[in-house]
Amino acid sequence: MPPKTRAAAIQLRITCSAPGKLDIGGLTLQDSVFVAPVGQPPAAHAIKPPIAEIMKIELDPLGTFCHYYSDACEPMTSYLCIQCGAVICHQTWPGGSGCIGHDSVPKDWEFLCMLCARKVDGKERSFPYKVIVYGMRKRVKKVWPACIVHITLDSMKDHYLKLLINLDLVTQYKHSSANLTTAALSMKAGAHLKESRRLTFPSQFVTTSTMESIPSNTFVIMDTHSDEYTGMLQHTGRASGGTNTTAVEIIQAYLGKQFINAMKMASLHARNDESSETTIKDNVPWCDTTPKARGGRCGLILVTCGPAMRVSHHFDSLLTLVKDNIFDYIIGFGGASTLPVNVGPTVQAFVRNATLFGILDVLDSLYELLASSPDVLDHNTVMIVYASYAEGKCVVESREISKHRPPYRALGYEFSACATEGCHPAVSDNWVSTKDGKVQITCAKCHWKSAWVSIDEDNKYFFCVKPTIAPMLFWHHFPPSAGLNNFFVNTVRATDRKDPKGKRRQEADANAYSAKCQRLSSGLEGSSSDNEGLPMPCE
Repeated sequence: MPPKTRAAAIQLRITCSAPGKLDIGGLTLQDSVFVAPVGQPPAAHAIKPPIAEIMKIELDPLGTFCHYYSDACEPMTSYLCIQCGAVICHQTWPGGSGCIGHDSVPKDWEFLCMLCARKVDGKERSFPYKVIVYGMRKRVKKVWPACIVHITLDSMKDHYLKLLINLDLVTQYKHSSANLTTAALSMKAGAHLKESRRLTFPSQFVTTSTMESIPSNTFVIMDTHSDEYTGMLQHTGRASGGTNTTAVEIIQAYLGKQFINAMKMASLHARNDESSETTIKDNVPWCDTTPKARGGRCGLILVTCGPAMRVSHHFDSLLTLVKDNIFDYIIGFGGASTLPVNVGPTVQAFVRNATLFGILDVLDSLYELLASSPDVLDHNTVMIVYASYAEGKCVVESREISKHRPPYRALGYEFSACATEGCHPAVSDNWVSTKDGKVQITCAKCHWKSAWVSIDEDNKYFFCVKPTIAPMLFWHHFPPSAGLNNFFVNTVRATDRKDPKGKRRQEADANAYSAKCQRLSSGLEGSSSDNEGLPMPCE
């Protein structure tokens, strides 16, 4: 892949023309939601590889794990609920590990789990056995086939992110090692053809899992440097510098056609899966473990030391990867702390949950993860591009998830807007103040104050992720529109609604205060009470 000439890139958040649209010079992005028909790809026969070229790989069983404690168990050390299909482990000796006490289940009794045995015919009753652990996970643990591909800059001094994820998964798959495969590709000048050959075995692994009707979940993790201002990704192996080659061109060159076709085939098999599961009583199990719910997910995670997802030419090209069904979702980071040491634990937790417990809804899974561990959003934001399928159509949407963190971010966004004509503040010029569950921004240049906005109510642009457990996390459509940046400017005060002249009086007061500050700075004496009433940034 020959290097291209340097070219400046403009970040997405500079100018927006209308809600959902972006105008950067001669570049105009479409709406953040794309609709495309779903069907068999035009070259579907090319996606299915010849059977003779596939070296079949022996995979391990998916394993049986307790639905309450997620410990591995066997038929001799567990019970199966006839009502909901839950698997519960029991103690094999008094004081041993298990959710049910040793020899406490009645003989010749049709076993019911804790939730089903607790209520019968609408009436609650006591447990017929001794319960050691009570509760239930939202998803069942399975050692589903997983393929992890790391694309890392060759000049990296350490491989922290790769080791963090691989060591964790090797531990989780220690009893089913055949269901996990990993590959590491080093980015350096002219090495993409050689490095892509390392994916021969992973390609056969993904294809074999698809043929066995347990399509593998695939994760491609790109770890490199990105310039904060130009957005150029470093892929030539050097520690500095880069080209205007897009992230899509780099990823496709290193993955190769064979591996991309294997991912497409696994994803298509999972989406078209029509298998179903039933319990002994012909009921629907409490958790879906069919290939459509557990396998075939293909995800790209961008971990760049610089917000590459915020750069226009990278983001525009990444959308095509989801629209063309190469990846089901793409996750990236933006902000001031995008180093692997800061975002690595979040990536590790997401990959672990997706491989072992499945991701029926990638957006909901990401919301739950960030709600339980919101510290990563103190200095960063998370952007996701994902596809959902309904009624034969593919809907591609992009969102940004962030944290309400005064005095730096209001509703999770760094505003740079002012209602005073001719005033163009930077992000650092907008102060964020909070009071009684409401937020207000103040322009440090002209001292304009916005109306107080409640943070516990959804509005046109900002929506709370989890109002109950994470009221400080918000999401908005990405890229942000001009209307979103002017949210506080367009929010009218209650007094201004009653008096149309209120806005003009507010601007006059701001101009008078600015003139007074100029007089004071020129040598006139003023009392210390002149600064009373000014909003101060929250600590």
